[in-house]
Amino acid sequence: MSEAELMAMRDSMEARGPDDAGLFIHRENGRFVGLGHRRLSIIDLSPLGHQPMATADGSLWIVFNGEIFNYRELRDDLVRTGGYQFRSQTDTEVILYGVREWGLDGCLKRLRGMYAFALFDKLDGTLTLVRDPLGVKPLYYHLQEGLIAFASEIKALLAMPGVKRQIHDGALYHYLTFASAPAPQTLFDGIFKLEAGRYLTVSWTGKRKQVQYWDPTRYGPKEPFLSEAEVIEETRRLLRQSVARRLVADVPVGAFLSGGIDSSLNLALMAERLDHPVETFSVGIKGDPTNELEQARKVASHFGARHHELLIDDDNFRSFLPQMGYWQDEPLADPVCVPIYYLSQLARASGVPVVQVGEGSDETFAGYGTYHLFNRWNRRWYRPYLQTPAFLRWVVYHLAKGAVSPEWRDALRRAADGDPLFLGNAIAFWDAEKSELIKKPFQIDPPSSRYIGALIKTLSVSDPLLQIINVELHNRLPELLLMRVDKMSMAHSIETRVPFLDEDLVTFALKIPSALKLKHGETKYILKKAAEGILPNEIIYRSKWGFCGSATNMLTETLVSYAYERIMESPLIRERFNLHAVTRLFERHRNQPRFNSFKIWNLLNLVLWHACWFEQGDVSRPPAIHLTMSR
Repeated sequence: MSEAELMAMRDSMEARGPDDAGLFIHRENGRFVGLGHRRLSIIDLSPLGHQPMATADGSLWIVFNGEIFNYRELRDDLVRTGGYQFRSQTDTEVILYGVREWGLDGCLKRLRGMYAFALFDKLDGTLTLVRDPLGVKPLYYHLQEGLIAFASEIKALLAMPGVKRQIHDGALYHYLTFASAPAPQTLFDGIFKLEAGRYLTVSWTGKRKQVQYWDPTRYGPKEPFLSEAEVIEETRRLLRQSVARRLVADVPVGAFLSGGIDSSLNLALMAERLDHPVETFSVGIKGDPTNELEQARKVASHFGARHHELLIDDDNFRSFLPQMGYWQDEPLADPVCVPIYYLSQLARASGVPVVQVGEGSDETFAGYGTYHLFNRWNRRWYRPYLQTPAFLRWVVYHLAKGAVSPEWRDALRRAADGDPLFLGNAIAFWDAEKSELIKKPFQIDPPSSRYIGALIKTLSVSDPLLQIINVELHNRLPELLLMRVDKMSMAHSIETRVPFLDEDLVTFALKIPSALKLKHGETKYILKKAAEGILPNEIIYRSKWGFCGSATNMLTETLVSYAYERIMESPLIRERFNLHAVTRLFERHRNQPRFNSFKIWNLLNLVLWHACWFEQGDVSRPPAIHLTMSR
């Protein structure tokens, strides 16, 4: 590979790092290593933060995306050994010397942050790729014979000579269910994503070794445990510690604010620590009576924040949707991508390049009512049904095959096959629906429920609610929710930080008995108790409402018409999908938008992505969208 080709890959990700660019090339005995980096300056804004960065002796090199929030403590530990002299004030340099002092595994045990990085060790010729424990930061790689390429975005890999754009059929099949491709798959055949909490080491000879260095299943509830009061107090302490860690920056830090408990708690704990008003950012959808702008204003005022807000409408959606596939890299079928994109634009225009976000709270503290609903169903009828003789299960399944809806038919099939009931909190198309939607040559076996079943077998978790949480931590959280935030914010060179996914906080939350996560009918019971005294009770106990709602309220009649036009004219849909089944989906939506809006968004996101990467030839960065904003 030439220097120019490596630079082209690097610069395809300019938005991820607009402040600086660097390159390192090493050739030895016919072997080639190239590291490219785009920098978003957050800690140590001086030229000393330039990457790729190396140890003083030049033996260990790194390219690093993310932040290590406890880097100052780790730096002090390294300085006390007397063996290291730091040239910068960066967290990047701490990783380098931490690996030299403690080894990779020892260093990773000490890091608290969000990160994706690559290490090249000239001493033994190894390249190691690392993704953080919860998957806050993405990391992709591509394998060819005698070659591995990696990047924070797929578009960089697609810019590499010899990489073909081809759809991965299995990933497409799973995307229709999970709204994203489950790791290690991506929608691009031959391009993979490193799973959260893992690292991949490649030797000079091409030998690969992948290690899971962090596993949430190690931290299940244990007896004896703390009293309820002690659990509440420890949760509160860890929350304060997490937010304090994420205020470490040499640039302004703000917060996305919806007015719900998670973002409001972020703001409250930031306000405790800062001696100036917190910059907060909110977005609403014009004409939507459920928008939370008024609630966000009240919360911002309560904590003395400097508040910014904007309204978006159908025109904003239609302006951005043709660009969405470019910034996503692969389809992420969550309509929240659109408001996050505009909210990030607002933060950047306001001079705030770092924001705290509320993702992860509902997953770790069991804040979704559906978790508890599935838990009850599983205990009361699904598990007992699984215990009936196999022949009876087979008979029930086949008798019901033509007499019930696809959703129930799918549930019966899963029960008969021993697959799990819960597949995720955002399911678009069940396997039975996909059998009608996709043309037969493109049917994939095994079904998506088998993917989750195989995952559960590796979890070794007996508690049904904790099993549900772990499924989410392995799939939906890192590959959809966190991915959408990272991609949409980085489109505007905004770094998002996730206090609820601090490793210490998550580890503790996983140990909390399930009976304390739902108590007296209150979801997220412990977190709400921990928030008492920090937030007004009216904020803590108000009805839960998702960020900007859901596809049901975001897909207006105008956008449904837009979706129908784009979906029905798509060559991907015409080639691989049954048009009659797609048409029926839109017909059902007229009477049941609640059950069909997410499905329509799933297909719309898919065809927009396909148009971007497969129908437009060379893909270049789209022009900026200008938006009038109000404070």
